[in-house]
Amino acid sequence: MSAILRLIEFTIDGGESKKLVPLKLFFAIHYCAFSTQTYLPIYFDHMEHFDKMQIGILLTLPCVCAIVAPPIWGGVADILKNQKLVHIFCLVTAALFMFSLRFVPTFNVMCLMLFVANFQTQPTWSLLDQTAMTMLVHIGGVYGKQRLYGAVGYGIGGYFAGLMAAAVGIAWCFNMVLGLSVISLFILLRFIPAYQPDEGGTKTDYLQSLAIIWDQPDVLILFIVVLLAGVMGGLIDNFLFLWYFNLSGNDTRLVGVIIATETISELPLFFFSNKIFERFGTPNCIIFSIVAYGVRMIVYTYAHNPWVWLPFEVLHGMTFGLLWAAFTNYVFQSSPEGTEGTMIGLLTAVQKGMGAACSTLMGGYMYEHFGGRVMWGTGAFVVFPAAILFSLIFAWLAREYPEKSAATREKWGSSSSLCSIDINDRITKKNGYTEIDGVPEIA
Repeated sequence: MSAILRLIEFTIDGGESKKLVPLKLFFAIHYCAFSTQTYLPIYFDHMEHFDKMQIGILLTLPCVCAIVAPPIWGGVADILKNQKLVHIFCLVTAALFMFSLRFVPTFNVMCLMLFVANFQTQPTWSLLDQTAMTMLVHIGGVYGKQRLYGAVGYGIGGYFAGLMAAAVGIAWCFNMVLGLSVISLFILLRFIPAYQPDEGGTKTDYLQSLAIIWDQPDVLILFIVVLLAGVMGGLIDNFLFLWYFNLSGNDTRLVGVIIATETISELPLFFFSNKIFERFGTPNCIIFSIVAYGVRMIVYTYAHNPWVWLPFEVLHGMTFGLLWAAFTNYVFQSSPEGTEGTMIGLLTAVQKGMGAACSTLMGGYMYEHFGGRVMWGTGAFVVFPAAILFSLIFAWLAREYPEKSAATREKWGSSSSLCSIDINDRITKKNGYTEIDGVPEIA
C-alpha cells in the first residue's frame, strides 16, 4: 500500500519540491486547453468549408505571430516590470479570442481574428517557460520534468477533444479552451509567484546573431537544416490531421488517437535525451531525426488507410523532442557568451516561424490544386533529400566548443526569452558531447 502511495506522490510531484506542483499543473492544463488548436484545420475544412489554399493562408498566421508576438509582449513586460501582469492579460485575451473563432462567418474576418488570437496565444508559451525557469532557479528542479506534464496535458486534451468533437461537434473544442483557461488563470493568480526577470545579463540583437551565424560555417549550415526541418514539421503540424481526417471518412477520433500516440512517443525523450546525446553525439542525433522525418513524409505520401500507418507516429518523438533538443544544444554551445538567449530565439523563429510559414503557404497551394499526395511527395522527395544532404555537411563541419562559464549556465533561462523554447534545460559538456542538465538545487 505504501508503494502505491509513493507512486501516486511521485506522479503528482515528479520527485521534486511540493512547491512546484502548481507549476506542473499549470503546464498540464495550459497545454491541454490549447491542444484543441490541432483541430483548427479540420474546423476550417469541415465546418467553415474553406478551400485548402485558404486554410494554408490561415495556418500561416500563427507562424508569423510566433516570430513577432513574443518579443513585443516581452518588451512590454520589461517596460512595466511586471511579467505576471502581462502573462495574465495574454492568457485571458488568448482564451477569449480563441473561443470567439466559432462565431466568425467569413474568411477575411477569420484571418483577422485568428491573427489576433495567436498574437495573444504565442507569448503565453514563452512567458510560461520564463516563469518556470525563474521558479526553478529559486526553488530548484529540472525544467524537463515540468515540460513533461505539459506533454501529458497536450496528449490528454487532444485525445478527449477528438472524442468530444465526434460526440457533440468540433465547435465545442472552443468551449474547452475557455473552460480550461479559467482553471489556468486561477492557478496563475493564486499559486504562481511574481518573480522579476534578471536584468543584469548581456543583451544582443538579431543583427548581431546573424553576424555570428555568418562567421561560423557549421552554424550557418545548421540553420539551413533547421529551416528545412521547419518546412517538414510545418506540413505535419498543419496538414497531417486534415489529411488523415479526410482519408478516414471524417473520423475525429483518429485525430485524438494520433495526438495521444505522439505524446507517448515524446515522454522517453524527456528522460533519456541526455543519455542519447552522450552515446551518439548531437550531429548524429540530428541526422537520425531528419531520417525519421523522411520516413514520415514517405508514409503520408502512400498512405490510404491511416489506421494501418498509425504506428509510424511514434517517430514524432524523434522529429519533435530529440531534434529540437539537438538543435538547442548545438546553438547554445556555439553562441558567444551573452548571446545564447537571442540565438535560441532566432532558432525558434527560423524553424517554427519561417520554415512553418513557407510550408503552410506552399502546402496549402499544392493541397488545393494538386492534392495531398503531391504535397507530401514534395516533402518526401524534394525537401527531405535536401535536409539530409545539409545534415551530412553539418556533421562534417560540426566541432566542439569551449564549455560555457558557470555564470552563463546559472543565468541562462532566467532572463527574458524571445520565443517559446520547448527544450531549454541547462546544458553542459560531458565526454565531448552535450548534455541536458537541470537547474541546480538551491540551498
